[in-house]
Amino acid sequence: MTQINPDIIYDAAVILINYNSSNYTIECISSILQNTCQDLAYGIVIVDNASEENDFSHLAAHIKQLDDSVPLKLFRSRINTGFASGNMLGVQFINAKYYFFLNNDCRLQNDCIDILYKFCEAHADTALCSPQLYREDGEHQPCFDYFPYLITKLFGLGILRLTYGKRYIKHKRRYTEAVQVDVVSGSQMFVRASAFDEIGGFDTTFFLYCEEEDIALRLARVGHKAYLLPEARNTHIGGGSTVASFDIRKEFYISFLYFYRKHFGLTRQQLLKLILTLRLLRKSFFTPENFSLALFVASGAHFKHSLKHKQKIQEMIVK
Repeated sequence: MTQINPDIIYDAAVILINYNSSNYTIECISSILQNTCQDLAYGIVIVDNASEENDFSHLAAHIKQLDDSVPLKLFRSRINTGFASGNMLGVQFINAKYYFFLNNDCRLQNDCIDILYKFCEAHADTALCSPQLYREDGEHQPCFDYFPYLITKLFGLGILRLTYGKRYIKHKRRYTEAVQVDVVSGSQMFVRASAFDEIGGFDTTFFLYCEEEDIALRLARVGHKAYLLPEARNTHIGGGSTVASFDIRKEFYISFLYFYRKHFGLTRQQLLKLILTLRLLRKSFFTPENFSLALFVASGAHFKHSLKHKQKIQEMIVK
């Protein structure tokens, strides 16, 4: 294993977060090493978000066995910093022209990094792009979204055909050429470092969810574009680090309401809160848990309930 040289500006830096999912991380690293062009100067940074000791040790032992072909850094945080803070920690270990924020439950199918890199180098107005995602069974998976304007919450996504005009593209359609989009999947964001630095990177207030909408909207507001590149292909296994639970569902609403207040103001946030509460109440007839979620949203889904505030500092692992 070669250590990352802080004096080198790499073409790309792959940032991975590991949280009690070392087998996923190991397989992800393997897919990167197998598929990435040797001519591309890249490094890999892995931030371990306070995993259990056995999981971290398993990952560390595997990394020690890797050859010296690619510079790599493994850092163990003693607290679970979440998605945004974990990635912001990762970028501090490497200097690169582009950051590829990649979920550890992804598997590159081809030379994604080089394809994304060359596209951005050829399109100076592009600051954010992603490969096409596929499910584990090989089926095409939609991997871009639209900015969550309040009008779409009231009238559905069909209203975008009128407001977007020719720039409207169908969410579930298969594309063969690069297409401009609003938001790319948070599981695979390739970002121009200069633009990322310009806006201050990720908002570390978020713990989970809405980071991709936030970063994409902030980049767009200063004139940068986002693209989906179907030529680059990536498999997303899903569920590598986050297990579905009631607390995780609450975390989404905490982040979403914060995102809305931040970007669209208090009045629209309150309207959104009403819409979400009514929808959850309607769904509670079929899923009783949604009634508790409706009450939680109606109360404001305050950040004091975030999992971010329930983290405990882990003991330092001395090797």
